[in-house]
Amino acid sequence: MNIAQGQERFFKLSSRSMIPGGWGDYGEILQHGMTAHSRRIDGKLALERTGPFIPPITFPGIGDVLLTEEARSHLASSGLKEFTFQPVEKKLIVRLRWEQWDLTTPNPPVHPEQGEPENYILGHEHCPDIAAAMGDIWELVVPKTAHVTASRPGGFRTPWECRVDSSTWNGDDIFRSAAAGGIYITEHARDFFLQHFEECVGFEECLAV
Repeated sequence: MNIAQGQERFFKLSSRSMIPGGWGDYGEILQHGMTAHSRRIDGKLALERTGPFIPPITFPGIGDVLLTEEARSHLASSGLKEFTFQPVEKKLIVRLRWEQWDLTTPNPPVHPEQGEPENYILGHEHCPDIAAAMGDIWELVVPKTAHVTASRPGGFRTPWECRVDSSTWNGDDIFRSAAAGGIYITEHARDFFLQHFEECVGFEECLAV
């Protein structure tokens, strides 16, 4: 499908911190966990994170987007296209109720051993009961279709500028690109994510060229 330039708006899907204090890398690990630390298990992402609390959408690895069962159900019935879901292997789930801490403080009330954010998780025992309480977790699998480029035109310290080649867009609401990482969505999809998951997702508008 060839879409006239300027007819559609595109956005890069990103995370939004649920922690008012931010907490830097500590907050990232607590909210999202990790999938880049371990190899896939039988083709499934290997999730390592705290529990039982998990936000409906998380961004635990490089370009990975995970959904709870409830979030998957919402997205599956949204009418958006084109994507599938892949089960996630809960490899290491650690009992930690960080969501009950005072999230407004400038630093987390409890720091991990040796000050390394990953140590909220690594070095602790897997808790099967906590993993079960989280329910099924799903990877959002999105095909690479439209051509997207990303660059920092003002140098390394400036934000990324993403450009979507509208002539290569096939009409999918959710898509990836072979040339640039991340997941890209239409304005229609953005409105859906805002309606259902505003507390944990963000958006960066792309240039349509």
